[in-house]
Amino acid sequence: MASVLAGFRPVKHFNGSPWNGQVNRYMISASEATVTNVGDFVQLGTDAALVDPNGGVYPAVSRIGSDTATPIVGAIVGFEPDYTNLNAGNYRAASTRRIALVADANDTIFAGPQDGVGGVVAAASVGLNVAINRGSGNSTAPYASNMSVDSSTVATTSTLPLQIVGVTAAVDNDVTSTARPAEILVRVNTSAYGSAGIAGV
Repeated sequence: MASVLAGFRPVKHFNGSPWNGQVNRYMISASEATVTNVGDFVQLGTDAALVDPNGGVYPAVSRIGSDTATPIVGAIVGFEPDYTNLNAGNYRAASTRRIALVADANDTIFAGPQDGVGGVVAAASVGLNVAINRGSGNSTAPYASNMSVDSSTVATTSTLPLQIVGVTAAVDNDVTSTARPAEILVRVNTSAYGSAGIAGV
């Protein structure tokens, strides 16, 4: 594949402009018992938002809870330091509060691996929709996300959370390989910040 990739990373916007590193801060509450990693998609959480003592509010998020029917906020690209534990790894441990940095613009194109189960996503599948294989949170260094495109779910169903918009352009990205499935470009169909607003958190 084109890169060693774990989870989903923002690469550009739908109009072709590059992703320039812009993110927003979100709080993952200590009441969330699921480990969360860079590259994970998140949804709005059920906890109250965290009020910043310096002003402002951080909305609460959690790791997505469904492979197929989730209003997605965006993908985590990093975490703010945990000043109570400066030796903490670059992930959010279960049942701890941490500030996540999330690429949340609803026109963002993400690159992500595919699980390759049941074959690989065909080049002809561009424009179709697909589910997410959430995997499980990873608390072992290097804390790689286990989220990927669920290769076996490609369909016209527009309620699936991701739409396939292409394949990463790289000489080693082979769309026919089952041994090293190609890295896929996707956009979020079920954005929590879509034009219709939030549809069921």
